[in-house]
Amino acid sequence: MNPKKAKQSSSAYFQELRPKFLDWKPPTDEEKAQELKARKEAKEVELVKVTELARAREAEKAALRTRNGATVRIKRSQ
Repeated sequence: MNPKKAKQSSSAYFQELRPKFLDWKPPTDEEKAQELKARKEAKEVELVKVTELARAREAEKAALRTRNGATVRIKRSQ
């Protein structure tokens, strides 16, 4: 028993075989603007995240310095 496929025209058959990259269209200016805006927003979010981590790290270091007594002064070599 061989299941029968639905008959399909030759043009439809060859259309299925056609590589999809041939139908590629360049992005419109609106799509480019949306992508640019999304990249900018992602960059800003990442900058805020990194800045907050740096502040927390500096606050932790300051807390450790003051916990061990007065603020430690670094001797400068002359």
